[in-house]
Amino acid sequence: MARSSRSMPRSAAARRSALALLLALACPCALAKVEQGTLKIDSVTTEQLIGKFGVAESGDVQLKLTTSRDGWERGRHELHVLFFHDDNYRKWEKAIQAGSLCRDRNKMADIEHKVDLPHELATHHGHGWEYFVDPETGKSYRVSLDTGESEWNSPHNATRMREEGPVNRITHRETVFSTKLEHTYPIRGRNPKGERVLKAAHWYVVVSDCALEFYEAHPPPMHYELTMFNGGSHLPSDLNGMGVLYFFLLLAMVIGAGPAFASAQNQYRRLGRVHALVALLFAAYAAQSMSFFLELWHLSVFARDGKGLQWRYTFLAADFAAEVSQGFSEFIVAALLLFLACGWTTVSFGSVGARLLNSLESGGAEVSQEPTRAAAGNRASSARRAGKDFKEGVVAVVKTALHLDEDNPEVKRRVASVTRALQQPARLVGVASTGAARVSDFAGATISSSTIAGVAKGVDAGGAFLFAFAAATAYLEMASRRFTDDFSAFHDHEHWPGYCLVALRLCLLVLFLVGGRVTIAAAESRDPEAAAFLKKLRQVGGFWLAAFPFLVCTAWCAPAYFRHRYVVGGLALLQTAAILGLAYLCLGSERFLALSTVAPRSASAAGSVAGTRGIASKLAVD
Repeated sequence: MARSSRSMPRSAAARRSALALLLALACPCALAKVEQGTLKIDSVTTEQLIGKFGVAESGDVQLKLTTSRDGWERGRHELHVLFFHDDNYRKWEKAIQAGSLCRDRNKMADIEHKVDLPHELATHHGHGWEYFVDPETGKSYRVSLDTGESEWNSPHNATRMREEGPVNRITHRETVFSTKLEHTYPIRGRNPKGERVLKAAHWYVVVSDCALEFYEAHPPPMHYELTMFNGGSHLPSDLNGMGVLYFFLLLAMVIGAGPAFASAQNQYRRLGRVHALVALLFAAYAAQSMSFFLELWHLSVFARDGKGLQWRYTFLAADFAAEVSQGFSEFIVAALLLFLACGWTTVSFGSVGARLLNSLESGGAEVSQEPTRAAAGNRASSARRAGKDFKEGVVAVVKTALHLDEDNPEVKRRVASVTRALQQPARLVGVASTGAARVSDFAGATISSSTIAGVAKGVDAGGAFLFAFAAATAYLEMASRRFTDDFSAFHDHEHWPGYCLVALRLCLLVLFLVGGRVTIAAAESRDPEAAAFLKKLRQVGGFWLAAFPFLVCTAWCAPAYFRHRYVVGGLALLQTAAILGLAYLCLGSERFLALSTVAPRSASAAGSVAGTRGIASKLAVD
């Protein structure tokens, strides 16, 4: 008892320490956002965008440009730094598309600053002077940057160094520029004094050299370091409050994990196994929680150095890991909703051996649950048939969704085959296609190449479609990183990979609605309670699947400084609600548990397991 009493305060202290850590991550100290990179402009591309930043009211920016001593000769260049707010930046983009002159486009900038690099022949600079060496006499002289006056003086002159201080030797050319960012508009109503108020805006930073339009030139690249403050804050205005949102969502996930784990543990003690639905749900739950934690970690580091944990600054890229975790969790949730809508664990069609798209019948023959010898002996013919069945299955689903020729028996048969296949996810990925022995070997302590090859061989066209869908989603998430600024895991998807992700989600929504309708129609005559449940699931799941495309497609309606929070906050809330809702459904809803095979009342009715040993012997599948 004494040992137990001592362990309780320790666990309580550990919980308090974890809570304090999360609070520290959610409320980081404020510094600045830093953008670093290399810009290259020439006669073809005379302007380049180097950064953007959201400002609530007033912000500050500092830009440091560094380049080599050679090139950028004075008198041959017009190097300028331009600052645009939202509206003028859109006008500037349209002017580029219209083919206007660079100098005309520069006039659209809210702030324009001429960049003066040190002279290419200067040897030292400091205290408002540039030092040169006279080629005829070899003596040093200096030129005032303010007045242009010159005098004989050496950077090493002892009297000058005692009076003014040392100067800097020029090994590379560098200049620093600072300005304040404020976007104002007149006060509405009577305003005789013409007073103006500050307005939130996005600011875009562009470097241009309009002189390059008039002759062929390729000046050396220039390194830039852009430091931006949002009223003294560390983050742009479009990310205000995101840390607090992530903190409370993570807190909700942590609080919900305790009861969920306890319910799953009770199911395991009672039945001796856990359903695959529960295992997949816990994987999505853990991935989403990890994503929130990594994003908070990224925000915390960002507050200290203005860079965060990004690939371009560190190999410990928490923002990339958060993106991967978020995508993994969303894919599992979407797949679970699709399987449940098609009757997984709730509705039985009797003949459930059909495989997704590959197992569609040809000529009305009965579907076989085992691959035939002819198919095994002629892989080329099987691949051609799978491609044909895939195409015909997609056409049947689309026709049913658009109510075109949906009364055709062949269309109904193919849609029903797809729905039956989605009713058994284990068969789609091949783990249940050739018996429990394969799954047992796969889940054992050693995994050989022959085992992996055997499992891969059991994957049919339906499983290949699911794997291809997951691979396409991962690729598009990776590709979208090239179009994002700092928080690449959560962005507004205003680029082609984002629009492709929206299209994939819409395709999944169509399959979800069509499969759900077929399942409900079959269940209404056999199990009215299951049909009623599936109707509600179809409504809620359809709303969740449609929410992502809706948020992305309507983001343009929100102000530019609010779009990121609109999309990111909405997706985070929806994903958290979906996972918590599924956790309650699978572990706490008595109505669902009474209808499904997830946690039957007796172990004898728990269905088959995935294998005979290892993890597979504890994993129930239907």
